[in-house]
Amino acid sequence: MSEKKKEMKKDSNELLNFLMILVGILFLFKGIMDVLAWAGIIVPSWLSDFATDPDLAAALTSFGSQGLISIALGFWCLVAGIGMFREEEYAMGIGLVVLSIMAITGVNSVIGWIANPISFDLAYWPNYVVLIAFIIGVLGFVWLLFTYKRYD
Repeated sequence: MSEKKKEMKKDSNELLNFLMILVGILFLFKGIMDVLAWAGIIVPSWLSDFATDPDLAAALTSFGSQGLISIALGFWCLVAGIGMFREEEYAMGIGLVVLSIMAITGVNSVIGWIANPISFDLAYWPNYVVLIAFIIGVLGFVWLLFTYKRYD
């Protein structure tokens, strides 16, 4: 009787996949809002807070300052998140790029907060958005580097 080699079932990290999809949706939303504002198209009243509230505007800038770039990043973040559920090799590559860009986007703010902790305003919620995007970017990037074999 010959023993068959058991093939390990691949299992991606669903939390990272969901976070990538969620961040992708946020990037797409921000990008579309930027393009609509650039084109001068009137934003519906239920979205007017995004154009007038400085806190919301500041939080959305953490996802990029240019609408088309935000749309591209959001699209690729969605593709990576969905592809990683299937353990696709291309999804890992896209995920590494998108997560590294997320980390780089927040690194200046985080370094500033570490150098001068009093500059982190606990009541200003956009700071948390920048911090969370940075953490997801760094930890997700490292996680993908350590688990790359599951995407072979």
